[in-house]
Amino acid sequence: MALNSKTLKLKPVGVLDIGSNSIRLVVYQSRSRALMPVFNERVICGIGRGLQKTGRLDPKGVKRAFKCLPRFAALTKAMEINDLSIFATAATREAKDGKKFISEVEKLFKRSVKQLDEQQETRLGASGIICGTPDADGITGDLGGGSLELARVDKGIFKSGGSLPLGHLRLLSDLGSRKVPLKRRIDNIIEETPWLSDMNGFRFFYAFGGAWRAIARLHIAQSGYPLRVVHNYSMKADIALDFCQVIGGLSQASLPLDESISSQRAASLPVSALIMHRLIRELSPHEIIFSALGIREGILFERLKKSEQTSDPLIIACHDIAIRESRFIPGSNKLFNWVDPLFFEEGSEMKRLRLSVCLLADIGWHEHPDYRAEQVFFRILRLPLIAVTHEEKAALALAVYRRYGGNMESKSLSVINKLLDKNHIDWSIKLGNAIRLAETLSGGQLDLLDGSNLRASNKKVHLKVDRSISSLVSDVVRNRLAQLAEQMNRSYQLSIK
Repeated sequence: MALNSKTLKLKPVGVLDIGSNSIRLVVYQSRSRALMPVFNERVICGIGRGLQKTGRLDPKGVKRAFKCLPRFAALTKAMEINDLSIFATAATREAKDGKKFISEVEKLFKRSVKQLDEQQETRLGASGIICGTPDADGITGDLGGGSLELARVDKGIFKSGGSLPLGHLRLLSDLGSRKVPLKRRIDNIIEETPWLSDMNGFRFFYAFGGAWRAIARLHIAQSGYPLRVVHNYSMKADIALDFCQVIGGLSQASLPLDESISSQRAASLPVSALIMHRLIRELSPHEIIFSALGIREGILFERLKKSEQTSDPLIIACHDIAIRESRFIPGSNKLFNWVDPLFFEEGSEMKRLRLSVCLLADIGWHEHPDYRAEQVFFRILRLPLIAVTHEEKAALALAVYRRYGGNMESKSLSVINKLLDKNHIDWSIKLGNAIRLAETLSGGQLDLLDGSNLRASNKKVHLKVDRSISSLVSDVVRNRLAQLAEQMNRSYQLSIK
């Protein structure tokens, strides 16, 4: 039975984030463990600018906010977003007129706005990291315009955390862009926060918030990294320390920017780099991992049932894509089990990736045959998949590329050679070739695989086919088997019994 997008009954869910510096509306395809954004728009308003001096929200920022908020209200109505969460963070929490601002937003959207306190903001940000990295273990850091939230997470469980008055907008509003006063203020706040000593020495620091993501984008561009994806982009601590020191010492005008970073965001880059630089020195992590997920995803994650929270978001996302885009009802388990004898030494993480590949194996059928492999390859590399490293995503993309017969000499694979070692490349090619054989033998009707089995020894790859389905065996099937065996440095045998 052919499937189409109507097979999934999706109810979109939205989150409106009212921050000190920006207001952002994100709409997701559904309230799922594997959140897939379908709309994402941000407006820099700066309602928290000058708050420490006046005690009130910035009038110009408030005016900009109520210029963009009616648009967001109209969009959520047109999109039929009945499930809309609205929350506000540091600026409205601290301002004398913060409650008045929130009241006006509630009138506009005809629903309540959740004013987060410091502990809620810290916990929800950490939950966003856990949503995207289920086994997150270390310190999470959410840099916003008004504050910095730090939390300790232990193998996917939030333990503790706190908030510091180190928002980039707050510092710039108080001190301008003068480096010496900025560094002194950052030093003083960190030195006067005794609980930071409990966060020292963990391997990973998970950084999020728009300003820190901009630092990741800048480093990706400057270093020539092959994949322009911020989520799960990582930097060794010493490299991050040096880079932040350089960026922190520059003026906005001298920053080496590209089109991925707006001029509005660029204004906060140097001070955001100074904050990260000082934190790395204080906390001594081994590695900085940047996350595209944060407090917005944390809010939706905490609304899931416990059983849903512990499910694998990568498998769920790949399954949802397969349901929408495969020609037939996905038979990923049949495919997974059929190729399993070739991967008997595989660990649990690679089994997880193999299942993901089996789910995605048929999503390129509607592409033009001459471009099918390359189109699917780049699509998988750029999909907003979570709970997967860049290296793992590259392995997925390469396996499906080879499943569609992609040319291993193509220049398009330069990204693979920079991200994967030989063992992972061989794994992906072997899996792609095996799935290609299975799809050719069965014509995509994977129930037909029940009459065959694939085995491998040290010298031979052996395909046995039941006589009842012997008519499925063709010269193309023999060629696919030969390609698989050759790649594995083995001979092949085809038996019909």
